[in-house]
Amino acid sequence: MAEEAPTEEIEASADDAAEKKEPKRSKSTAFMLRADVIEHTTLSKSVLRRLMMRDEFPRPVKLAPNRVAWVRSEVEAWVDAKKLERVAEAA
Repeated sequence: MAEEAPTEEIEASADDAAEKKEPKRSKSTAFMLRADVIEHTTLSKSVLRRLMMRDEFPRPVKLAPNRVAWVRSEVEAWVDAKKLERVAEAA
């Protein structure tokens, strides 16, 4: 009969895997990475893409060949505009 692995080791491995999949966060005050934008707006990647294709959400800027980020002030302005739309609709 095969030995069973201790439960503690299995749980630790699952926690380690979850930490490795954590999206990268921006430390910049000027730019936001996709994970930051998703967290700040609560929009999914696909919704962000659709809104950008319709020019209804700010597009990211290319910082390097394989790196894009959103201008924080533009994303925050978009969120503020959505808040104002809600107030205008209620009036």
